[in-house]
Amino acid sequence: MKKSFILYLLSLISASIMAQTRTITGTVSADSSGAPLQGVTIRIKGSAYRLASGTDGAFSISVTGTPELQFSMIGYMSKEIKATREVTRLDIRLQADPSKLSEVVVVGYGEQSRRLTTEAVSVLRPDNFKNMPAVSPQQLLQGQAAGVQMTNSSGLLGNASLVRIRGAASINAGGQPLFVIDGVPLNDGTYNTAYSGGAALNPLLEINPEDIASISVLKDAAAAAVYGSRGSNGVILIETKKGSVRGKTRVQLDYYTGWIKPTNKLEVMNAEEYRTFYNTYVTTATGKTPVDFPEKGFDWPAAVTRTGKVNNYALSASGGNEKTRFYAGGNYQDNENFVIGNNLKKLSGRINLEHSVSKRVQFGVNFSMAYTNMDRIYLEGNTLAPYTGGFLNTPFTPAYTETGQYYNPSGNVLANIALSTNKYYTRRSTGNAYAKINITDELWVKSDWGIDQLETEERYRRSSKLTTGGSAGRTIWQDNKWLNTNSLNYEKRFADAHTITLLAAHSYETSRYDDIKVSGSGFTSDQLPNVGSASTPLTTSATGKDWAIESYIFRAHYNYKDKYLAEGTLRRDGSSRFGGDKKYGNLWAVSGGWIVSQEQFMKDIRFIDYLKLTASYGVTGNDRIGYYDYLGLYTAGTDANYAGQPGLRPTQAPSKNLGWEKSGQLDIGVTANVLNNRIQLAVDYYNKDSKDLLLYVAFPSTTGFGYGTKNAGRMRNTGVDLQLTAIPVRQKDLEWSASLNMGFVKNKVITLPGDTKDEEGRNFIIGTYNGQRAIQGYALNSFYLVRYKGINPETGDPEWYTKDGKATTSPTSNDQVIAGNAMPKFTGGFNNTVRYKNFDLGVNFYFSYGNKVMLTEFTYLDNVRMGYNLSKDMLNYWKESGDHAFAPAATSASWKSTNSFARLSTAQLFDGSFLRLKTLTLGYNIPAGLLGRTHALSNARIYALAQNLWTVTKKGFRGADPEISQYGTNGQAVGESFFSLPQPKTITVGVNLVF
Repeated sequence: MKKSFILYLLSLISASIMAQTRTITGTVSADSSGAPLQGVTIRIKGSAYRLASGTDGAFSISVTGTPELQFSMIGYMSKEIKATREVTRLDIRLQADPSKLSEVVVVGYGEQSRRLTTEAVSVLRPDNFKNMPAVSPQQLLQGQAAGVQMTNSSGLLGNASLVRIRGAASINAGGQPLFVIDGVPLNDGTYNTAYSGGAALNPLLEINPEDIASISVLKDAAAAAVYGSRGSNGVILIETKKGSVRGKTRVQLDYYTGWIKPTNKLEVMNAEEYRTFYNTYVTTATGKTPVDFPEKGFDWPAAVTRTGKVNNYALSASGGNEKTRFYAGGNYQDNENFVIGNNLKKLSGRINLEHSVSKRVQFGVNFSMAYTNMDRIYLEGNTLAPYTGGFLNTPFTPAYTETGQYYNPSGNVLANIALSTNKYYTRRSTGNAYAKINITDELWVKSDWGIDQLETEERYRRSSKLTTGGSAGRTIWQDNKWLNTNSLNYEKRFADAHTITLLAAHSYETSRYDDIKVSGSGFTSDQLPNVGSASTPLTTSATGKDWAIESYIFRAHYNYKDKYLAEGTLRRDGSSRFGGDKKYGNLWAVSGGWIVSQEQFMKDIRFIDYLKLTASYGVTGNDRIGYYDYLGLYTAGTDANYAGQPGLRPTQAPSKNLGWEKSGQLDIGVTANVLNNRIQLAVDYYNKDSKDLLLYVAFPSTTGFGYGTKNAGRMRNTGVDLQLTAIPVRQKDLEWSASLNMGFVKNKVITLPGDTKDEEGRNFIIGTYNGQRAIQGYALNSFYLVRYKGINPETGDPEWYTKDGKATTSPTSNDQVIAGNAMPKFTGGFNNTVRYKNFDLGVNFYFSYGNKVMLTEFTYLDNVRMGYNLSKDMLNYWKESGDHAFAPAATSASWKSTNSFARLSTAQLFDGSFLRLKTLTLGYNIPAGLLGRTHALSNARIYALAQNLWTVTKKGFRGADPEISQYGTNGQAVGESFFSLPQPKTITVGVNLVF
């Protein structure tokens, strides 16, 4: 009886379930033409389950209850349909969306509709950087997003770029944005030495640009606060490509090859010019004896430069079905730079996998591995760097002896390249694995585990011809991170008017850094490459340290009738870099939006298609200082021994009150689409105020220590971001789309500690010894210099200005004044794409205006007493009264005093404004009719591309390139150069094949 009752009950439940489950069929087509749309994603809102329409636009989906079905496809406006109980068939028509408002943009820990977001986010898709040769993804950002300043530190392969989002938010603490790949924040430490060459290595060096699906730049606090402690400098989210649900596997092969030259070169004297100038001018200025130079000189600039090459191979496959989706990609890149000794080879692979176990359970893996093999050169500030030495050597400095051997090998840049190795390797594994469980259609949980395992290695070996006995060294750096994020998500629409989305998450992230260094000298043979063969150990050291962050994250988004929008974010971060009650910080943001075009009173204003107003305010943080700056530290080792016994010595005073640096940011924005979405405008005003700056400052002498880190100071950035996109021409066979973005920013240091004061009594912090500093009341990267007036046409003597503006031939340090700053007043890009039938033309410009750059190479090239080669400008020297000359008279007393014509002053400070034709691309898509005959290819494109083809600088600019930043990512010292490599001018040809 009991068994029969149970069977009866089970049959009733089964029948009830069967009655509730039904199948909905239908088609999806384009609204304009009625053509079926293949590959439209159809999903039940709030569920991980999804499928795609077939080749005829047809679909079939099983549902229970009255779910909301979402239909989406790139290039078309998404549509949501509530499937009531009586619905068994749906025929959907999607409208084309030239405005891209239907796009889903990636934001912190999720996605949002571009139309409904209240955050300031700039998004780049592959169309923005398709086929653009790039060693790393930062290069793809230049000129593409308003408010983003991207400065290549130099033309050296592998160098980090200076990236600022809405100005500089910090002085001494980390100033770079946070880079996040598929939810994994990347390590971005410094892993190189003087032998490695150039500035710090690029944290995105190992990422293959071909794998990128989108780059999202989170600019305001509403967008960045969800990343809390590292959001002050903005956040750059990179999402890699995923598989599709179309069933057919898509295989793509991309290849390009190219040639590389410098955009420009410094103008130095050739052999004949130097011979004549030396014996008529230098001898007079220095009192040296004339020299009988050889008949023929040596062209050093030509010897250290070459026509470089680049070859890039990328192969990828993607596909899947409604259950499993995959993307696999591999890339090999071989770069030979235009300067000798600098090469880079990179091999990378990626696999991204998603699988739906059921409608309720989904898991996925994103994983990449990369290996780079670099030939690095000395730091550009070193006279043995090939480019530096090549332009400093006089045309009569011999390169070879009469027997063909290297002349003076230890000081010969050609010998140093040929007789030494400077190898640098990186091995990196980055990825995450996640599981997502839909508890209900509206509620789901997600657990995400991520890693960033980085190992870098430097090996150098110098021949005994360069240094007595030869020398060698090896350094290994390891920075291994893992993190775990668990989140609870809820999304629900009520009464067809109210939509609420909630996120609650907990995250824990930690990274361990280790290094080990060994070096030695004295080798019996140059054929022994390893440091272990050295007879004399020089250095041996090993260090290790780690850090961690624990985070509690909450976010709520609400919209009413897709018209009134509100969002709030709260993140509580605990950082191991602070101690005591300062460890945790509360970071938050609130934002609101109003889609005005949805209002009834706007219906008659037909030329406005979309109008949205947004406002936000929030606080983000910064903890990017040393690992243990708040602790009192001791060190052991040989320098701590006492009376022959091992001991400890104090090296750092405790800073117990050290706490969070915080930035409060206000953002007010307007977005408008007009004239049938042909013109789209987005304007944002922001005010970012950074307080409790983490500064490395002088400590009271009573502590027994000179300097340490403490919270002191305040800085403000105000500005406007402008993005304008238009389609001036749209015809059957011809379309022209254009976009202009500009970022205006004004920076001011409000307060600084009073440890150091200038002659005017203003608080300041030295940035570099080339005159750059942060001065209270002025911009961060201000140059503090003596002003150079020029050559007096009557006397032939150089003159400067005193502090009160009077001419003088003998200035002092008290005559220094603020002479401009390295921050551009605005940067931006003007990008154009023209399509005519099967041809496409891309023309992209990048510009920067209003900044100063310091070119300290001219303190050498303009100085006859240094013994190096000289600038061609020195040929224009004063000879008689009335001459308006560049260089002083050879008999000028300035050459015999400390007030040399080439002393550091505004003579080496130039206007760094420039306009650059960043890319010029011409492509041809082979017609489908021809491809059909191959029975293999579905798409093929051939193209030619030129980068940095043409650059316009301000009149009087003497450098090789205005885009320089000798100190790389150091935001306290930007816009300076000492023979920094100019940007490369690259010509490439390539082909894209899709099977």
